[in-house]
Amino acid sequence: MCQAGLNTTDFKVAIYQLLEHFKLLNTNAEQWARLADAAHEHELSGKLKDAGAKAAEAGALLEAAMEDLRHHNHGHVHITEV
Repeated sequence: MCQAGLNTTDFKVAIYQLLEHFKLLNTNAEQWARLADAAHEHELSGKLKDAGAKAAEAGALLEAAMEDLRHHNHGHVHITEV
């Protein structure tokens, strides 16, 4: 549905896809960090852990954006659950 120039369905799908991407990125960064740690590459492991944490942080912001979309409350814009 398009409201106020924004196709909300496409917008929600795009955010959902980004959320899934960040979940995968976080999981992969954690796995690679464990491997680097096992190989005694502690600096690399730390950077990978930081990258995973930042991916999780970005995912949390996207989840908040999705929640805002669900509860958007402007009279001229109507967003419906898909």
